[in-house]
Amino acid sequence: MISYTELKFALTSLGLTNNPVIVHASLRAFGPIDGGAGTLIKILLASTRGVMMPSFTYTTMLIPEVGPPNNAINYGSQRDQNRLAEPFQSEMPVDKMMGVLPDILRKHPAAVRTFHPILSFCGVEMDATLASQTIFNPLAPIALLAEQDGWVLLLGVDHTVNTAIHYAEKLAGRKQFIRWALTPERVVECPNFPGDS
Repeated sequence: MISYTELKFALTSLGLTNNPVIVHASLRAFGPIDGGAGTLIKILLASTRGVMMPSFTYTTMLIPEVGPPNNAINYGSQRDQNRLAEPFQSEMPVDKMMGVLPDILRKHPAAVRTFHPILSFCGVEMDATLASQTIFNPLAPIALLAEQDGWVLLLGVDHTVNTAIHYAEKLAGRKQFIRWALTPERVVECPNFPGDS
């Protein structure tokens, strides 16, 4: 079992106390942590200037019957899944594919979550960064993080789960797509959706 002291020493030794971070983590890679995942959140907050994580919600996505060409989607292919779609609400859980840590951060009393119905982010001490996200610019928090000398912190995972790579792909001119999401009011178009890396 990893103790609070061991984990705090390891994260503090990275020297990120003046830097905001976006974190991707696999708790399974750590093994048991004394005090559980909440301990890791506490240490991250104490060891950095602010913590942000992707809190994506794919259960809100809809695939229409028709749409624009060259959009990397099979229109009309998810009729049954569309019936199960849930309207986005900020209190809905983070998709399980993102791991458990983002949902624990989302529940932190000081956490803020963005309102993008698919690609939301949550964070603590990251209010201005998170507020930069719009439906038209879902990766804006990563762009602002880069401007703030922010870091990508990968804990027990590799770059295959690094959301910041999507921002780099956008800067490199990679095609962005359109997706659709259910909200309490209506179905919304979500432009500038990154492709799968």
